[in-house]
Amino acid sequence: MKLTSLAAVALAAFAFTTGSQAQDNTSFPPANGGTSVSNPASHYVFSDTGARGENPKTGIQVANVWGDVTAGAHGAFFRFDPGFKSPVHTHTYDYYAVVVKGTLENYQPGQNPVKLGPGSYWYQRGKQAHTTACVSKEPCEIYIVQQNKFDAQIPPKTE
Repeated sequence: MKLTSLAAVALAAFAFTTGSQAQDNTSFPPANGGTSVSNPASHYVFSDTGARGENPKTGIQVANVWGDVTAGAHGAFFRFDPGFKSPVHTHTYDYYAVVVKGTLENYQPGQNPVKLGPGSYWYQRGKQAHTTACVSKEPCEIYIVQQNKFDAQIPPKTE
């Protein structure tokens, strides 16, 4: 049941982001050039993003599924070390995330964090300040879909 829910959420996120472009694959390319693909989890190789949490011993790794997170439209897995908590930050562009493993929190300043376990979904609006944290004892993993490259900025502190 959980796997079915997870697949439904991922499919809904993908369909929502691509609905207006269903006939135009040039701006939001399909995986593998339109060829059907079935890859086991062991297919994906994670690399360090260089991003560190408030505890510099914790970080984030990424594995591209389709596209390229550094260049444009993509789908990718992000893995967070247990205990990772980002500083308040923004992204230039919106993204859609589904939790695959672990328990995360993704919240704006002043909000109460909500624990998001496997099958949970969030939409992160671009340019909106937020914190992301892996609050489980195991690594956390999300799958994101984004129409533009992934980036992050730490806004200047206002006093």
